[in-house]
Amino acid sequence: MTVEQGPRNNEQMPRPAFHFTPKRNWMNDPNGMVFDDGTWHLYFQYNPEGPDWGNMSWGHATSSDLLNWTEHEVAFPHQPGEQIFSGSIAASRDPGERVFTAYYTSAYDDGRQAQSRAISTDGGFTWQHDDTNPVLDRGSTAFRDPKLVYNPDADGDLWILVAVEAEARQVLFYSSRNLKDWVLESTYGPIGNEGVVWECPDLVHLKVAGTPDEHHWVLLLSTNPVGSKPDPGGSSMSYIIGNFDGHSFTSEMGELTRLDYGRDFYAGVSFDNAPESRTVVVGWMSNWAYADVIPTAPWRGAMSLPRELLLREIGGEICLVQEPAPFVRTWVNQDTGTDQECNESALEFRSSGHSIFELGWETANAGAVTLVLEGETESYVNITYDPDAREVNVARSGNAAEAIHRDFPSISTAKGIATDRIRLLVVLDGPLLEVFINDGTHVVSDLVVLGNGGVSASVTSARPGPIAIRAVDVTSPFSATVLDPVETDRSKS
Repeated sequence: MTVEQGPRNNEQMPRPAFHFTPKRNWMNDPNGMVFDDGTWHLYFQYNPEGPDWGNMSWGHATSSDLLNWTEHEVAFPHQPGEQIFSGSIAASRDPGERVFTAYYTSAYDDGRQAQSRAISTDGGFTWQHDDTNPVLDRGSTAFRDPKLVYNPDADGDLWILVAVEAEARQVLFYSSRNLKDWVLESTYGPIGNEGVVWECPDLVHLKVAGTPDEHHWVLLLSTNPVGSKPDPGGSSMSYIIGNFDGHSFTSEMGELTRLDYGRDFYAGVSFDNAPESRTVVVGWMSNWAYADVIPTAPWRGAMSLPRELLLREIGGEICLVQEPAPFVRTWVNQDTGTDQECNESALEFRSSGHSIFELGWETANAGAVTLVLEGETESYVNITYDPDAREVNVARSGNAAEAIHRDFPSISTAKGIATDRIRLLVVLDGPLLEVFINDGTHVVSDLVVLGNGGVSASVTSARPGPIAIRAVDVTSPFSATVLDPVETDRSKS
């Protein structure tokens, strides 16, 4: 990646090798993500002046492959009396134009939040802000996070802007033909837990795999606990599958469903204008419960792997699945894979800590299977499939985890995994862990504290059944090295 490396010592988490991080300073929500002329643009909430939240502006980075990123000058710097909160960018659908339209939340010092507009005609590098800003103002202190959505079902260009009244737990739907004049069409919510605010909505249009004539709209939401006794689980993302008729959203599910079952995936939104009508999302890998104390320098904040959202019919139900960027599969496939038998003699791999493990097994043969990641910091990550409970648990524990924050040691649980065969794709990139279960039907994303040195990964099973294992170290953005197992006897430890 084209980012400079921070200091590497035992007190700091290592910088990820294949996830985006800023060269320096604080970063949180992804903003303004758009694809244009072969380039992926990632804007993001950024403090250009230090490692803590504040002075919120939009940083900017670009990539041709979603892997190697070049960071640019701050796109939207904060102004006296105004911080630049989250928002989005839309690329013109007119073949004769290369115009970007950005909407962002102007957060004023008096507490008011309203939506402002800017235009770029040079591919997103320089911007002209609308003289009439803010262009959408409800007189609210919690009206934020505008996401621009192109409606493919409409006659002509119809744009939808989704935003939230965060404290009221409402999504607002506006429509426009010109990306400037907006009509409030409807609201959705509140539903679900009361002790949260809603943030960073997105509305995506997905076809059902294998059934091209069937499609659904999916509403994405981020929720963050508030109040005097907030949920120690902290921030999370959810979704609702439903229908959108250009005016209002109706749910087919009735409740929010977790998009990611981990502790550290938040504010994920999609790229506008992605090729082949793909829905590619990126999220912020942290949690507002402890984001300000994560020990990294000179940077703080990382983005998730890019993920493609898809709908599949599984067991007669329409399910949302997430697939990591294709380069992950390219790396994993460099290991042709072999069946290994585990039991009391653990199968161990010694890795750099920038590694990928793929495990597959029949539950009738191997039963419960555990992958343990252990670093040099007296900190552990246990990834276990429990066939009786039909769930995957990702537990982070140990002295180093306890030293981060009282809520950092935790168990993340993905429930309802009913199948005879389990497949885990475990992506570890320094302090970032993403676990894709059964081809992305469930995902768990967590920050981990495993130190700056190597990481040992050991696999054990309840019964001595065969487990198909692939294991690679990511040695550069374009190659991976196959890891050979070292058999160790843990029955005597």
